Amino acid sequence: MGFEFQLPETPVILAGGFGGPAVMFTVTPMRNGLTLGATNVQAGAMELYKQVFARGPFSGWTGGIYPAIAACPQFLCLGPAYHFYASFAGVAGGVGLTSLTESAIVYGAETCNAQMAKNAKSPGTFTNVHPSYKPFGPGFGIHVFRNIIATAGLRMFCMPCTSAIEMVTGKSNTVTQIGGDFAGNVCAACLSAPVHQLYGFTVTTPELATLSGSEKQARMVKFLKDQYLVTRDGRTRLSSVVPRDLFMRSMYVAVAYTMYSTLERGLVKFWKSKSQ
Repeated sequence: MGFEFQLPETPVILAGGFGGPAVMFTVTPMRNGLTLGATNVQAGAMELYKQVFARGPFSGWTGGIYPAIAACPQFLCLGPAYHFYASFAGVAGGVGLTSLTESAIVYGAETCNAQMAKNAKSPGTFTNVHPSYKPFGPGFGIHVFRNIIATAGLRMFCMPCTSAIEMVTGKSNTVTQIGGDFAGNVCAACLSAPVHQLYGFTVTTPELATLSGSEKQARMVKFLKDQYLVTRDGRTRLSSVVPRDLFMRSMYVAVAYTMYSTLERGLVKFWKSKSQ
């Protein structure tokens, strides 16, 4: 059997090209809150969101234009490119190739956004912000791994979650579909939360650039331990930061990806109804 592939449908391309940027710009405050949380273990979710909006109602969207611009090719990856990759590499292969392509496109913009958000809170942290067009730098591998988990939520976790909800409720409709999408994306968001926070720490901590490879690795491990573990009276347990980060990551990823999957599915359904 020869190499076979399938080109994506028009509504899938439209959802990725136009819906993606709108979705990513909408969730900018959630993304900025996560970024600030990477270097502030004491603050709760609401306190971090207050810091995001500290300079006014529109300050929450600081730096959001860069991920929004990058979201056009990013969601062309999550939508059309995924369907193209999956047509010859299968679902798992499609998820992996999509995630690598996505990181190559949006790493620069997200890193620029993160450093701008850090400068907005602590002016002067970065004299030279990472260029939004530069597709590589510190934490790139972490970024790819995070995207693999998030894309798996969108393309692999949603269907079984929807089936479970339909089995429990005895219904199958738009509400159960959206609920399944949200549940699947929440699962992926929770799994990817510590990975995302490690990426955020890596790109917003300039002193890491002066450390050796082993020192940098030790500093990252220390960050994760400080972020998620607490030792008292000789006993180590999960920190209260864990539920905070899971909640904030879910608010960002699950909301964004559920909005996108609902838009994509709606456009495909509408397109088919008009072509009949």
